[in-house]
Amino acid sequence: MSGVTEQEAAADAGAPPALPASRARELGAAAVVLAAGIGVLLARSTIVAAHESELGPQWWPTVLGVALIVGAVALGALGLTRPSAPDEEPASGHGVAQLVAVLALIVGYGAAWYQLHFLVVTVPLIAGLVFVTGGRGVRALLVFPLLTTALLYVIFGLLLRVPL
Repeated sequence: MSGVTEQEAAADAGAPPALPASRARELGAAAVVLAAGIGVLLARSTIVAAHESELGPQWWPTVLGVALIVGAVALGALGLTRPSAPDEEPASGHGVAQLVAVLALIVGYGAAWYQLHFLVVTVPLIAGLVFVTGGRGVRALLVFPLLTTALLYVIFGLLLRVPL
């Protein structure tokens, strides 16, 4: 007996090879977050302010961009100063594929929202995110997205009157 169960061997046989855990991977994640923060700050300049006020349409993107940049600096500092954990599990190919799928869904959502209404694009986004992260069944893939979208619409669209 080699110490590996049949289930583990079967799971490993079809799994893509794991990526090694490393300081470069941690710094790479910080670089991606930093790029996202800079991108948000650059993109906010495309928002045309209807009026000059402290809490105008550019306020939230500015807060988000600055928070991403601060988080990226913190991630980078931790990546440089913290010793690598020897028992850290390497990133699996499946996990990387999930991350890519989630990012693709979010980018597709942003692009589709320009063409379609919030209600039409949000339900498939939430259902897709639930599916990619392992949710199955009618409640997870239909009821949860419908209720979540309805709640978001009531809060932002009806109560706060944010144009969606």
